[in-house]
Amino acid sequence: MSKAIKISNNQKLSYSSDSSRIYLSRNNFFFLLLLLFLSSCYSSKQLDYLQSDKQEFMLPLNPTVYTVQPNDVLSIKVQSRDPDQSAFFNTTTVENRNLQANPASLFLTGYTVKSNGMIDLAIIGELKVSDLTVEEIRNLVQVEIDKYLLNASVSVKLISFKISVLGDVKNPGTNYIYNTQATIFEALSAAGDLNLSAKRKKVKLIRQVGDEAKVVNLDLTSPSIIESPYYFLHPNDVLYVETSKPNISQSNLGVFALILSAISTTLLVLNFTSK
Repeated sequence: MSKAIKISNNQKLSYSSDSSRIYLSRNNFFFLLLLLFLSSCYSSKQLDYLQSDKQEFMLPLNPTVYTVQPNDVLSIKVQSRDPDQSAFFNTTTVENRNLQANPASLFLTGYTVKSNGMIDLAIIGELKVSDLTVEEIRNLVQVEIDKYLLNASVSVKLISFKISVLGDVKNPGTNYIYNTQATIFEALSAAGDLNLSAKRKKVKLIRQVGDEAKVVNLDLTSPSIIESPYYFLHPNDVLYVETSKPNISQSNLGVFALILSAISTTLLVLNFTSK
């Protein structure tokens, strides 16, 4: 014959109170998780470049002229109707012609501007090229070559045009630019673009000016960046992208969730074992 189990009103109240505490602790746990999740979200205002209400707008470009500085590397090639004669003025030979496929080989076969601003050309001798544009250097070398060769053609290129991108981007590092100019967006594109957590309103540009370094904060969310004299980059410019605070919260979200989950589980076990 089975025995009836009687539960007093006090036991019922105690069980109901424990259940309420467990329910409230769970609610608090999920509420805290929701707050952490919302704090780590990003809006389009934080992510979009060149933000504007206009469907179309025109902005003037203000490219700055770069003049060659010490430690820059130039490629200078001379061509004429007589290849044997022009070969005396070129550093490229048959042996190293096939090696010019990377920046290291270009550096070896190029002309490095000395600390005094000079380069040393075969037969011609030293020429001062610092503080001159690439086109001005080409004209200068052309005048000297015309003294030795008829109908010769001179080409000059800056082969040490490199941009470094650091910080909160997908692929930080240094990229060589095989063009006469590059914009800040092209440099960021070469670095794989900014991460979602990157600060788009405060990208630091570090530019060497003589014996000093200039640091400028740039806002990529404003269309006025295109009008900026820093929109077009110079050789050896460095871009540094800071990480926003939401990224710190997001990276710690998993840790917080794990800790809160452990606390919640501990409370549940204590409530059941204390009965």
